[in-house]
Amino acid sequence: MSDTLRSIVISLVVVASALAMQGCAVDQEKEVAQYRVVLDDNRLPPTNELPANEPLTLEQAMALANRHNEQLGLSGEDYVQALIDKNRAVANFLPTVGFQPSYTIRDQGGAGGGGGVGNTPAGALTAHGGTVRGYALPVVGNINVFRGFGDIANLRAVEAIIAQRRELLLDLQSTVLLNVAQTYYQVLRSQRSVEVLTNSLNLQETRLRDVEQQLRNGLATQLSVSQTRAQVDDTRVQLIEAQSDVRQGRFTLALLIGVPAVSNSLVEVFAAPLEPGAESKFESLAMQYRQDLLAAQHQLVAARHNVDVAFAQYYPSVDLNVDALLASEAYSNVSHWGAVLSANLPIYSAGRIRADVRTAWSLLRQAALNESLVRRQGLHDVQSAYDDFVTAGRRVTELHDEVQAANDAYEQSRAAFRNGLGINLDVLTAQNQLLNAELQLSGARYDRTVFYLNLVRATGQLLTAVPPASPTTAPTSATSMTAAQ
Repeated sequence: MSDTLRSIVISLVVVASALAMQGCAVDQEKEVAQYRVVLDDNRLPPTNELPANEPLTLEQAMALANRHNEQLGLSGEDYVQALIDKNRAVANFLPTVGFQPSYTIRDQGGAGGGGGVGNTPAGALTAHGGTVRGYALPVVGNINVFRGFGDIANLRAVEAIIAQRRELLLDLQSTVLLNVAQTYYQVLRSQRSVEVLTNSLNLQETRLRDVEQQLRNGLATQLSVSQTRAQVDDTRVQLIEAQSDVRQGRFTLALLIGVPAVSNSLVEVFAAPLEPGAESKFESLAMQYRQDLLAAQHQLVAARHNVDVAFAQYYPSVDLNVDALLASEAYSNVSHWGAVLSANLPIYSAGRIRADVRTAWSLLRQAALNESLVRRQGLHDVQSAYDDFVTAGRRVTELHDEVQAANDAYEQSRAAFRNGLGINLDVLTAQNQLLNAELQLSGARYDRTVFYLNLVRATGQLLTAVPPASPTTAPTSATSMTAAQ
């Protein structure tokens, strides 16, 4: 091999190796950024860590979950894979070029041992002892000319799948953020229960001391003391359970937002509207913006294009193959370039193409059924969430009246007992009713907020319902039992 040809071969090998290494090198951060830009394209702040020595707002908790939740990362990788599939589909329209060097060593056969090549044409191969050797350096290219429009249909199907994966990613994001909001308000609810039970326990312990003093003065019975002590112990048990609920809720919140623990104080700064508006408004929003419905619609489009892909197998395909010989040794009778235009028309495929077409139609019918189911499920979710929200509002109103009435009953029972017109059991009963009413009112108010967030989640617009929050504690709404002391 001459020095010039050797330089050509080495240069081509180096170039091919460099291109191969470049293709193998993948920028991982750039890949992840392709789905992060979808998740971060909203109004959530770019939060990566818990705020130090500051309250944790609902917006910050959602931002942490959006950044750290592994489920979102898994769904995001599905979206990236769909983008890669599009690159693969586009590649079907582009030519392929390959460098295919060859080096041939062949036994000389019946030729004499003096270096001759027997009956081999002169200059065809170079003789070396008992073998003949030769090399060729061809470059081969191939381009798809026509494949029955199957590549076009496949590209459109892949684009629809990309849109579907994007909507599924956003739908999962809304689900995760709703779980964060529900857990966040569950912790607030449990904390409020702890406050109410603590105030009630302080009041009950004061009353227990009063009854014990009355027993020593002969103004009360041992039964009254036992009844009062039993109520104190029952409230302590409820307080222990409420404190456990707070801890468990914080554990769950930490899991959702991707941090080891949540010791920050939580603040209530979001208030659901008093009048949500007509139910039809939310149904209309759901049909426009609900992500799982949009994903089902894109899936339907992709399935329709996949039917065209399957049908395209019946059409003829045309390919153009081109080769050019850069250099050769002893292949003087080999052409230096050539082109072949080939076509393929399927005549008999043993039913494989028909099976592919039938499968594509079946998948299309499934996609249509799924779109219909998701649409009806979306309307059902809106109707159910709307009814829960309205019912919770009515329940808050009635419980507020119940707290006022229970507080009046408690005051009257205490006054009657002091004047000898009532018994201790009447006071304990009224006190217990007031405690239960306060606990129910506190829980119902938080439930109403969560039901509203669930309603806007059902429309696909959860993030628009949570305004940016400043870390200031909102005033509590439940009546404190210390006011009744």
